[in-house]
Amino acid sequence: MTYTDVRGLTLTTTSADAVDSYNQSIADNAEYRLSAGDHMQAAIDADPNFTMAHCVMGYYMMGAEALAPEGAAEACLEAAEATDLTKVTPRERASVAALRAWVESRQDDAILIWERILDDNPLDLLTMQLLHYRNFWLGKEEGIRDSVSRYIDRWDPSIPNYSNVLGMYCFGLNENGNGDKALEYGRKAIDLNKNDLWAVHAVAHVLNDRGEQHAGISFFNQFDKRWEGHNAIREHLWWHEGLLWWELGEYDKSLKLYDEYFASNITPFYLDVQNSASMLWRLESVGVDVGNRWNQIKDVALQRIERRYLPWTDIHVSMVLGRTGEQDVLNKFLQTIDNDPNKTRNARQYAATETDVAVCSAISDYCKGEYSHSIENLLKVRSNNFRPLGASNAQRDVIGVMLGVAALKAKEYSLARSVFGQRLEDKPSNQMTWLFYADAAEGCGDTEAAHRARAMATTVEGVIAA
Repeated sequence: MTYTDVRGLTLTTTSADAVDSYNQSIADNAEYRLSAGDHMQAAIDADPNFTMAHCVMGYYMMGAEALAPEGAAEACLEAAEATDLTKVTPRERASVAALRAWVESRQDDAILIWERILDDNPLDLLTMQLLHYRNFWLGKEEGIRDSVSRYIDRWDPSIPNYSNVLGMYCFGLNENGNGDKALEYGRKAIDLNKNDLWAVHAVAHVLNDRGEQHAGISFFNQFDKRWEGHNAIREHLWWHEGLLWWELGEYDKSLKLYDEYFASNITPFYLDVQNSASMLWRLESVGVDVGNRWNQIKDVALQRIERRYLPWTDIHVSMVLGRTGEQDVLNKFLQTIDNDPNKTRNARQYAATETDVAVCSAISDYCKGEYSHSIENLLKVRSNNFRPLGASNAQRDVIGVMLGVAALKAKEYSLARSVFGQRLEDKPSNQMTWLFYADAAEGCGDTEAAHRARAMATTVEGVIAA
């Protein structure tokens, strides 16, 4: 027996109640609500042979990664494959195949399957989200955009969750350098649905990347920032606000957000580890004493060593280990990364592993005060802006700051000047960058340029040089 979901996609199930729960789960997942899993479980309870419900629950478990019980995704996959796959639609069969590919760490294969699903079913919201996010974590910036641009002409405001599609497109456009068009789509998404947290997130990226920090703060102030009932994206949004304050030199406000919001209850989930470590690293880079905060997140970082999922998380685990003096553990972690069996699978995976090892090694050297060695490792892999690690331009910026500060500490002033000169081209509104540039220029013997840079720092709205 078949039904259709709210966007007209066929679902093979015997239960109308299961379809209702399935629809609610997909809608909740699109808004990052904690209730998404409960509704999908209700769909399974209503029809234990509901192939897509088992498959989507497996997707959820893969997305939850370290927070999901060991083997949870595999169990969902087995349950989906135990249903009669000869009686389901090609879309449903392909979705199960994509889950198997993902469970087996064949993410590129999963992406190919999702793309073919969307070619035939452009209103498959969940598949679009999966394709969008996996491209993001694999460093495929064009794929982040094209996971939406190929299909957006088939969507309109009459289709449920239209705003979520606009929010994804906003994010993809911005990651490919089209901030003006991104802002247009992001604001339209939020006008339609203020609970579209990915759209909120996407607009925050646009404003940060354009150096419009005060506009970003004003943007955040229009929301009830408790975002109750939502999952870990709310902590990441608080991190984004902290990043805006950091860019303005309002480091006390960044620390306040750190302590009271996005690091107040850190779990081993990848976003929690990334948010906390990257903010502490940024703050220390500009001379802020962060006290005992590194030690407060050491335990969750240690839990990530055995359950590695994302290269970008490895970077932050390495920061924590290096800053807490766990050098022996960090050395073993580097060996684990380098011995990743997946790196021989394809050129993209090899590049990701090589970049991961180089940056984590650079962090290790930096924490030991071996800044020249840190620089050597970073320069080996910076040619593509460290994109094989995944994540966003804003997130990867921490590595660029690391390289520039390491160059200053190593007295490699010409390199530091080029690093911070490039950052000024991208974001001339940052006082800290002007001051770092001034130090580098002075180290190069260019006192006139140093004087101009310090003068520029005083014209930028912020507190560092005020």
